[in-house]
Amino acid sequence: MVVGEKSHGAPDPMRRFLLRWGIVFGAIVLGFAATVILLNATLYSAEGFARSYLSALARQDATSARAAPGVVIDGSASADLLSSSALGDLDAIDHVASVSAGGVTRTRFSFELDGSPSTAQFEIERDGSRLGFFRAWRFAVSPTGILEVDLPNTSDFDANGLTVDAARGAGAVTAFHVLTPAVFALGHESEYLVAETRRTEVPSPGATVRASVSAAANPAFVDLVQDELDALLDACAEQAVLQPSGCPFGETIANRVVSEPEWSIATYPAVTIAPAGSPGTWQVPPTTGAAHLLVEVQSLFDGTRSTFDEDVPFSVGYLISFPGDGSVKIAAR
Repeated sequence: MVVGEKSHGAPDPMRRFLLRWGIVFGAIVLGFAATVILLNATLYSAEGFARSYLSALARQDATSARAAPGVVIDGSASADLLSSSALGDLDAIDHVASVSAGGVTRTRFSFELDGSPSTAQFEIERDGSRLGFFRAWRFAVSPTGILEVDLPNTSDFDANGLTVDAARGAGAVTAFHVLTPAVFALGHESEYLVAETRRTEVPSPGATVRASVSAAANPAFVDLVQDELDALLDACAEQAVLQPSGCPFGETIANRVVSEPEWSIATYPAVTIAPAGSPGTWQVPPTTGAAHLLVEVQSLFDGTRSTFDEDVPFSVGYLISFPGDGSVKIAAR
């Protein structure tokens, strides 16, 4: 080989090293770029953002759902139904379609609320980037709604097993913030009252839905009042006078009474309980019964004696209230 002539043989080690690592680095860059593109099209897409929120609701994680950007809770409505324990069953989540216009993506999902199919549309907008590569999103319209609960006869109700006290009390409508889509089993069960459980949906953002939880007397309440009334009538029957004091029955006899009057209850009134005019109060509507009176009388005209042995009909009605100390107050109307 002539001095000064370059060799055209194998590349020198440095070139081989640079070439090899250049290929590796290029593959890494291409792989990372592909990963960014894939993640931005799935997890970090508008649809992925909405699915993440829906997944939080599905696993009954209200904290994560409320932390999603764009979830806004404001106004005077109660936040008592925003807890995880108040969330209903949400599953079978599936993306339906998305349309983007004016910087807002409207994406629709189908799902099942407590086993019933439903859909909802969410409005989502860009909210910068994460780490400079991944798209960030926020709700352009908060995915919340309002559930208005009318409580004519009680100040609390059950929502998906959670007992909720209504701030406005009985006889008023109380508004509650809810995370949508939402489904609630609304009812009431207490010592003396019961309301049939009814299913209520608040399916989409911005929806306002009204539901009524109308409690009625349960058998224990009816039995309590029946026992109280029966005891009152029995006590009245022990009074050996024609007009027992504080009692719903009595008799007027024009002739002379010559024996001690003997009362007994022939027919006890059958108690029913209905709401009264004031919220949280109840009534026993007028109902009839009969007391039996046995007494000897003497005619003022000719002095003859006879026995008064008859049923004396009467009617009763009562107002019932709960003073708040665990007792029941029953007062004659």
